[in-house]
Parts: sequence; structure tokens; C-alpha cells
Amino acid sequence: MTSTAIAIIGGGISGLSAAWTLQKRGIPYLLLEASPTPGGVIRTEAKDGFLLEGGPDSMLAQKPEGIALCRELGLGDRLIPTNPELRAVYILHRRKLHPLPEGMMLAVPTKILPFARSGLFSWPGKLRMGLDLVRPGRRENGDESIASFLRRRFGQEAVERLGEPLLAGIHAGDPERLSILATFPRFRDLEAKHGSLVRGMLAAPRPKPKPGAPSPAAFYSLRGGLRELVEALVGRLEPASVRTAAVVRSLARGADGYMIGLEGGETVGAGGVIVAAPGPKIAPVLEGLVPEVAQTLAAVPFASSATVLLGYRREDVAHPLDGYGMVVPQTEGLRTTALSFVSTKFAHRAPEGHVLLRGFLGGVRDGAVLGLSDDEMAETVRRDMTPVLGLKGEPVLTRVFRWPGGTPQLEVGHLDRMRALENAVARVPGLHLTGAGIWSTGIPDSVADATRVAEVAAEEAA
Repeated sequence: MTSTAIAIIGGGISGLSAAWTLQKRGIPYLLLEASPTPGGVIRTEAKDGFLLEGGPDSMLAQKPEGIALCRELGLGDRLIPTNPELRAVYILHRRKLHPLPEGMMLAVPTKILPFARSGLFSWPGKLRMGLDLVRPGRRENGDESIASFLRRRFGQEAVERLGEPLLAGIHAGDPERLSILATFPRFRDLEAKHGSLVRGMLAAPRPKPKPGAPSPAAFYSLRGGLRELVEALVGRLEPASVRTAAVVRSLARGADGYMIGLEGGETVGAGGVIVAAPGPKIAPVLEGLVPEVAQTLAAVPFASSATVLLGYRREDVAHPLDGYGMVVPQTEGLRTTALSFVSTKFAHRAPEGHVLLRGFLGGVRDGAVLGLSDDEMAETVRRDMTPVLGLKGEPVLTRVFRWPGGTPQLEVGHLDRMRALENAVARVPGLHLTGAGIWSTGIPDSVADATRVAEVAAEEAA
């Protein structure tokens, strides 16, 4: 039987970050990943001169933990920012692309003239959004949905054209169900402090670039894609401490620690356990040990989606692709929920004379899309986008990545449920939880939470 101080179940970015933290602390560990390769939803492929990201393609600069980890691993010179010159984000409305007005901070307008001139909103809609300046803030501290929050502050038009495709779209979710406190807590903080989101955004300090320097980028990636982060982590970890194709079937606690049963009959002993696998997948393993925790994790919804990458010759795309991409409100009646102009957003993504587009399908509004074949998915995105972008002919490259149950849905009340879950876990010595669907969704938050949990586990094991 193999024994270790701490076993880590799950080898996505959370599990890898936890392992790296333990290794730096000198704590023996064994990472168990069910799939043949670590990395979770981070999936990068190179093909015919194109660089394809199947999962996340960037890290939010405002949350520095992901970028800091890259620098710690020696990848600082590999970091690349989003295009500093072509920054437009488009909203498809009545089958026409409307750029988010200059000064728009997600759903919050901060410049009057660009907002007033925008064709994205009707005049009644603009006036209703302007009432944010005089409407009192909410006194209750309880949670509410993204849609409820935006409807209170800005009205229904903002929900349909911003809240659903942009804010909820980031999570492939339903704005009527996603928690504002779990997804965009800053909005509620601004409302509580300033009474108005517009006033709050205007009062927020902004970094001032040096004269002649470009404005700081909102997102960063790596020159060879985010797989470089996974490869750097795996390369720094002890090879004998990382096991792939290791499917955990059972977890029990005895007088001497934990016994982890693997598929095939092998048993691993550990003094402590960090669970960094998606809740619904690991819940059956936890049922016998902490049934209330297992039930809570199993109840966290995960949406299914697909990423469709299309490479085109530049002359076969009429649109200038002068921005990061577009989001598509549900009211447009298309199956494509968003489309990134990948080769504009980041350098080194397409060969000379070509462009790369990345479409998104599925989410809670269209989970049945995974029933389509890869060819049907690619054709769906091509058909939806042809009249919008002026596509001609067939793409020179197609690649589809499927993510069944891949995106956690942090619905109203999520934070309260996770606090109760943590209290239950705290009563079980040596057991720790991290990973997507608990306190985190993106790479920076996942790195931060996994590091925090691993530090606690290291203190217990020392």
C-alpha cells in the first residue's frame, strides 16, 4: 500500500496548485488525477499554425494570483496581454454588431456621450439606466440573482442586452438564477458604499499608465497557450508524486488517517486529504464519510458546453475583426452564445494571412447542444456567424472541444451553502475541499483558494 502525508484528489489547476504549495513546504503528497493527463479544463493544442484553446484562454489581471504563479514558475517572459489597440467587445442586437460604449465597465456606463450615442439601447432604456444615479441602494444584505440586481439598478433592457449575454454568459448560466454575491460581489459593494453603481465606478481609483505607455491589459495569456502553465507546474512537481489515470472510488477515515480506494483495487493511505475534483463527480466518494457534504456538492449544478474553433483565410472574413469578440443575447434566437476573435485578441494564434474564431455553444440555455456531432456544431457556428461577419466558403480548420458538466453554476444562496459545507468539513480532521464550484471558478481564484487550503493542510501535517 502506498502512503503519503497528504493525498490530493484531482489534477486540474486547483490540485496542481495545492501540490506545488505542499512541495514548497516540504510536505509529502500524492496527487491522484482520474484522466490520462493533468490540467482539467485547460486544454491547448497546436495545429497547422493555429494555437487552439479548448477551455479558458486567459487570466484576469485584476486578480493577480494566476499571473503571479506564472512568474514564480519562470514564465514571466512568456506572458502576453490582450491586444492593447483593438479592444472592442460587441453585442449582437437585431443581427447587427454594436460595440460596448466607451467607458462601459461590464454593465456600468461611466461616460455620458458614448453611452448616449450607442445604438445598443433604446432611449427609454438609456433613461432607465440613468436612474441608477438617483435610486436608493438596497438595504437588505441577502443574496439575489444577477437579473434581479441589474433590473433594480438599470432595468429590464440591461438584463437582456448585458446581464444575460455578458455577465451570465461568462458562467454559461441563467441570470435569473446566478448569484450576484458569488459572481460579481463588487457590484453589491459599490451599491452599498455609493448607492449608485455609476457613482461607485467613477469614484474607483484607476491605474494611470506612464506617458506613452499602453493602458494595462485586462487579461493575459501565455505565448504558447495556457497549457504552458500546466506543463510548468507538472515539470516542477516530483514525478513520483503525480499519478494520472488514478480513479478514486472510495474514501474512508480510520484511527491512522485516510484510506483511499482506487479503481483496480489499489489502496492509498494518507494523513490528510485535499479534494480538488468537481463536486458532482466526487460526491459519491464522499457519501459514506461526510454525507451532508456529499449532498451539498452533488446539488451544485454544472452546465455543459462546447467550444468550436474555426480557422479562416483572412480574405474569407469580411468583418474587420477589430476587437476581442461578441456576445449574443438569447433574444437573437441563435445557438451560438458568444464568439471570440482569437487572432485579434492575442498574438501568435493564427498563421500569416489567416484568422481564428472561437464560438461557444450550450450552457444552461441549450444543454442539448452536446447531442450534435462535431461537424454539426461547427456548421451551427458557421451558419450563425456567416451573415454577421460576412464569412465565405469553408473554414480551413475546425476543432470542437466538448465540456459535459464543465461549468459550475453559482446560484443564489451559493455562498451560504458553501459556508455551511465548510463548517461540516471542519468537523472532520484532515479533510479539505477546494476547486471549481466551491469558492472559485476562474484560474486566479482557483489558484488562490487551492493555495490557501494547501497551506492549512501543510500546517496540520507539519
